[in-house]
Order: sequence, then C-alpha cells, then structure tokens
Amino acid sequence: MGLMRMSVPSVLPVGTIDQFDDERAQLRSEFMIQNGLGNEELVPLPVDASFRKYFRYSGGLLMDAPAPHESTESFHQISDILSDAGLSVPRVHVADHENGFLLIEDFGPLNYRKAMEQGISDTELYGETVKALAHLHQRIPENTYGLPGYDRDLFLEKACLFTEWADISISAQAEHDFVDIWRELFLSQPLVPHSLMLRDVMVDNLIWLPERNGFERSGFIDFQDALWGPVTYDLVSLLEDARRDIDPALALDMLEVYLTQFQGLSRDDFWASYYLWGAQRTTRIIGVFHRLAKRDGKTKYLSHLPRLWGILKRDLEHPHLKDLKAWFQGVIP
Repeated sequence: MGLMRMSVPSVLPVGTIDQFDDERAQLRSEFMIQNGLGNEELVPLPVDASFRKYFRYSGGLLMDAPAPHESTESFHQISDILSDAGLSVPRVHVADHENGFLLIEDFGPLNYRKAMEQGISDTELYGETVKALAHLHQRIPENTYGLPGYDRDLFLEKACLFTEWADISISAQAEHDFVDIWRELFLSQPLVPHSLMLRDVMVDNLIWLPERNGFERSGFIDFQDALWGPVTYDLVSLLEDARRDIDPALALDMLEVYLTQFQGLSRDDFWASYYLWGAQRTTRIIGVFHRLAKRDGKTKYLSHLPRLWGILKRDLEHPHLKDLKAWFQGVIP
C-alpha cells in the first residue's frame, strides 16, 4: 500500500487537529512497518515551536516532519554537507521525503542544558562548539553547494515580524522608518566572511558526545533551515540565547576563542557584524514569541521576553546601530 502525500495549512482549524494527528500516526505506523520496524515502540520526545516531532525507538530516532512547513530533504542535504565538513551530526539511515519521515542516528538525551546540570562546565561546552563553528567556516568558505543566501528581503521580512506581532502600537511613519533603518543597515553591513549558517545553534539543539574527541564532542541538530550568510550569525545564536542567561563575560571569552581559531578577521568588522545580526535576530525572536502566543496559543515563550529585551539593549549600544537605538528609544515605551 503506497503512502499518501500530505500537506497542512499554516494554522490547523479547530476540529481538524485530532484528525491530522491520527493521519500522521497512521503514516508513521506504515513507514515503520515498511522498514521492518513494526514491532518497535515509538516514544515521543518533547515538542518545540516547529511542526516537527521526534520519536525514539531502539535503533535511533524517527523524525516526523510534515510538508509544506518542514523539509526532510533539506535536513538530509545539510546533514551530508556538515558531516563531510567534519562536524558531528546525526546520520540519516532511511528517508521517505515524499511523506516527511526520516530514521536518523540518536545522539542520546544529553543536550547542553542537561550536561550543565551534570556539572560539565559552560566553558568546555561552548568552547568546543565555537571551535566547531570556526572549523566549519574555514572548511566551507565558498557557496559551492548553492545554498540560498540570507538576502535583504529575508533580512527585512524577519525583522518586521516585530512590528507585525509584538504588543506595540506605532504610527505608519514609525513603521516606515523601522524598515528604512533595517534596509540601510543591511546595505552598509560590515564585510565579514560568509559560510553555511545553521541558524539555530543553542543549548537545546546541541548534544554533548563525551565519547568523541575535541570539537566533535559537540553534536549539532536542527539545522534543516540552513542558509548562506555571515559567520557571525551562528555565534550570535549560540551566545545570545533567547532561552538561557549567559554571562556576558563568558560570551566575550568564547568570541575570543573563535577569533583565535579564525585568524585574519578584522575585529572592528567582526564586532559590528556580530551586534548587527544580534539585534536583527533578537528583534525577530521577540516578534516570533508574540506570534506563538497569539496565533498558536504557546504562551510559555513570553517568559523569555525580559531576557530578549536585555540582549537587544546591549546589542544596540554598538555605534553602528545608533539609528536603530534611537528608533527604539523614541517608539517603544
């Protein structure tokens, strides 16, 4: 029996969610049976903000990533690229891209948050991740894979999630000025090397693999949305974590580790780029967390807003962002 192709709207209407879940459960069962795993127990892992779901079984993980919102093909492609570059990423054992299922290697439950709770130092965990990113950026200095770039339109679209969803009331002129400032910042951004951007490098998407050596102990997951862009972006993602307080002194130490590993970077350009992309990413996430609460009923993310505003305030202190700082001071109470 062939597996049916499915797609879902961006927001499932009330009354269809259970039906959709039942249909996905049936497809998961058929997929496991087709791969000789019909007797395996699937243990669901905690869900996050995406449409993806993960299930643990005795031989690995089942990824359930329904189209059109998720792409198993992208995960598979980026996994191969990162593995070839020497990073630790889950191997793909079986793929059904048509229906959105993958059987992948299970790195285990020891994500960075849990590793810290077990006493492994922040310095060791973050240090190996920063070294892995430096290695990746040196190994892939040219976009030979044809990855889409984090271009101006996407940059503006993501920043404008803030004005679209955050609980603020602003004039049409202020909104127009907001877009103009971000557009100019993108066009005048400092020149730093570009490489593959994983885009969501943070403690809950990093798995500690103590049996491996060096930076290979840092296991990366959740990279299917990778793009081509400035090397500073994933450092921002790691060290300006929306969901965890990070000592600014530790962050500065880790950035020095990166600069030591990646010689030849202009420090002035590096710091200007770091704070620019930090401000853009944090502004976007504030909008996203408001959207999750309003549109999807996921209000738990609102608890992170004070941290995000604190991060944004620090980023806006960089002189390159003086116009953006003035906008926030003038518009946001």
